[in-house]
Amino acid sequence: MSPNNNNIIEVKDLDVFYGAIQALRKVSLSIKRGEIVSLIGANGAGKSTLLNSIFKIPTIVGGSIHYNGDDITALKTHQISRLGISLVPEGRHIFPRMTVLENLLLGCTPLGFQHKDEDLKRIFALFAVLKERKDQAAGTLSGGEQQMLAVGRALMSRPKLLLLDEPSLGLAPLIIRDIFKTLVSIAKEDTTIFLVEQNARMALKISTRGYLLVNGKIEIEDSAKNLINNPEVVEGYMGK
Repeated sequence: MSPNNNNIIEVKDLDVFYGAIQALRKVSLSIKRGEIVSLIGANGAGKSTLLNSIFKIPTIVGGSIHYNGDDITALKTHQISRLGISLVPEGRHIFPRMTVLENLLLGCTPLGFQHKDEDLKRIFALFAVLKERKDQAAGTLSGGEQQMLAVGRALMSRPKLLLLDEPSLGLAPLIIRDIFKTLVSIAKEDTTIFLVEQNARMALKISTRGYLLVNGKIEIEDSAKNLINNPEVVEGYMGK
């Protein structure tokens, strides 16, 4: 079956192993341009593995990944980043001894520095605190500020598809709300977002659709509204 031209990313029958352990089993999903789509599930379900597989970090054993209709399954990570895909990894992975500005400029690597001034202006408009602290060592930032820096660095490569892995992890509720509000703004600027998030309710509130991953398999695909009201999802993944 040929890829759907309305989709920015299509994953088909993906099998991924870590050594002898199968982490993903025949996973299929698609995301349309301009959507925010959430992937929810318990710890260890394979959410991060799926996100990382798109960015070609684990080894894909079977299945395919198409981006804008082109098969990118065999591409390397640096080739994928040049196509317009950026990953904000779990744990942020900023460079603590480098300044905020230096970390942001690293995000230019896939495309070069010809648009850096314009893109820095955009990042500083989204995250004003980063402009205030641009000459400060990144490791001295608060957890929320480091997450903003990680998102900002990813945006410096002008992605059309932004992959986010647990952006709310370890952050205070007010900071989480601010970051998720910014994600909505980013999506309105022609950036599609695929979001892995333990805070399922918060993630689905800003999403158009969502997938539930259980033990490496997609169990439910539905609109975000339906998932928020699905008794099985509420009981198993949202608490009270």
